[in-house]
Amino acid sequence: MSYSKLGRRRSSGGLQWMLIGFFPGLLCGGILIFGLFLSGILEGFNLGQSATVEVTRVVQEVVNIVVTATADPNQPTTEPQVMVVTATPNLDAPIVNLAAPTATPTSLALPTATSQLAGATSPQAVEGTLASSSNPLPTVATAAPLTTTGGIPAALQGVVTRLQPIPGGIFTMGTTVDEILNAVNQCVQRDQGACDVSYGEDSTPPLQVQLASFQMEESEVTFAQYVAFLNYLRSQGRSHRDGCLGFLCIQTVNESSDALITFDSANYNVVAASANFPVYAVTWYGAQAYCETIGRRLPSEAEWEYAARGGSSDTLYPWGNEWSEANARVRIKTDTVFGPVAVKQYSPYNGLYDMAGNMSEWVNDWYDETYYQQLANQPQPVADPQGPPTALQKVLRGGSWDTLPFFARSVHRQSYFPAPDNLSDSFPRSIGFRCAADITDGASLPASSAVTNPTTLLTITVAPGGAAVPPEAATQTGGGTNRG
Repeated sequence: MSYSKLGRRRSSGGLQWMLIGFFPGLLCGGILIFGLFLSGILEGFNLGQSATVEVTRVVQEVVNIVVTATADPNQPTTEPQVMVVTATPNLDAPIVNLAAPTATPTSLALPTATSQLAGATSPQAVEGTLASSSNPLPTVATAAPLTTTGGIPAALQGVVTRLQPIPGGIFTMGTTVDEILNAVNQCVQRDQGACDVSYGEDSTPPLQVQLASFQMEESEVTFAQYVAFLNYLRSQGRSHRDGCLGFLCIQTVNESSDALITFDSANYNVVAASANFPVYAVTWYGAQAYCETIGRRLPSEAEWEYAARGGSSDTLYPWGNEWSEANARVRIKTDTVFGPVAVKQYSPYNGLYDMAGNMSEWVNDWYDETYYQQLANQPQPVADPQGPPTALQKVLRGGSWDTLPFFARSVHRQSYFPAPDNLSDSFPRSIGFRCAADITDGASLPASSAVTNPTTLLTITVAPGGAAVPPEAATQTGGGTNRG
């Protein structure tokens, strides 16, 4: 082997080996640094990716919350849908009672204080229903009792109506849904009315009631009688404006132009033609104060129905179960004259007149559409029910000259606010009353009859033109739907 080709070792050989080692070390170090750098980028990338995913997750959660809170309208739902059905009522469904409907009359033919026929009243304009929201629970003001002697003031002893005794007993109060349905059919088909089953459901279910004996006035209180009461009230320092338990008794011409009673700050008067007609537009407080002044009271709702049905009888009308046009003053399809008639013209059954029609009558009870259901849950028979303790309206019974026969059924209930909010507010011209009384030991029935000669009781104003004309002589024609 020859080594001469390799050359010989010189004095510069260490530098050469340094250069030879430098470049490989530089390359390895670069590779190492590049590797570390690349690893850091990847780690950073992974950290960034993780942060992005987390943000995406948070955003996704927020989006999910928003989406979940809003229902998709395109998806089917299992929730029941509400719809309005205008069909025959389901008599098997739970009863939902409505307040008794208010009459929507056309015209009232009665003489006014200045003319018998001119300016005939228009109840359609004055019988608008008062809104419940504007009628708080009435508060009876404290007032000193009126001065009376022997139960009836001397000035009124010749005025009061004769009482009829009503023997006590047990009877079925109220009616059935089947009877109401039949009455609705008659109202629609025979009388061309717009009655509905819901109008009578507050008279269900039927229940057993036991009453003690009592007395009932044989006819409705007249204008002549009420004017005599107002004049007595005035003699005691009271006014019709607040003299009836602290409330308005009745509107006079001073408060309403279509009223019939005038007041000149000293005396109350009424035209002769209206003297023996049932007083109307009297407030519940005015009716109660009248009865209390003569030692009587308003009948309870149960007493009124018991008397109208002839005691233990279950008839729908005072005379029986079949409607008779000749027995009651109501509004029927053949009428061309609207308005009440003088008292004691209809239905002299059980000694009581006009227990169906002429005027709807106040009774003592507050009105609650579910009251019969409450009584039905009590042990039967219920003894002398007096109605709920308080409410917004008072019960009316008997129907009026401006209601169809459906509302004149002895079992039917209506109601109205006991007084207007303000003295001049409109008040129905179809509401009157009669009084009742307890029977005490040794009590004797009054022998006096209804007023027949009003000239001995009040000042009569005869309108210009001669003799008074009965209200029914005025022919008034009108339209509208009568709902009672």
